[in-house]
Amino acid sequence: MEKISPKDYFKKLAFSIKDAEIRLVAAIMSDYVGEENAVRLDTLCRRVSMDERKVRLILGKLVTEYGVPVCAHSGKAGRWIATSEDDRWQVIGDLDSRIKELRERREALLTAKIPNALELNRAEARVMQTGLF
Repeated sequence: MEKISPKDYFKKLAFSIKDAEIRLVAAIMSDYVGEENAVRLDTLCRRVSMDERKVRLILGKLVTEYGVPVCAHSGKAGRWIATSEDDRWQVIGDLDSRIKELRERREALLTAKIPNALELNRAEARVMQTGLF
């Protein structure tokens, strides 16, 4: 059986995708296999002639719908396709950290004080009183 490189594997996978825009991004991403070959998002956007929002959505779909291990993590600019379990787990660890931060932020928002109209009117009244005397 012939051995196939990761780049060729992901290129072949890309050509099996029916949606033209997703196929294009997947094919271009096959040039960026391994963290050492990461592509900056602005470069990827230029290569596929799409805006950043659309490319981000497509990269997400490549992971969730097509099983392509597209990686990114905070502290490093760029996206790449994982070639090892170390790649995968490093990114999963980063995602877990972000999930934790988002949960903490959500919980803080649930209990954050939002002043009601009566409290706001009292504050305005106090400002007016100090200005009168």
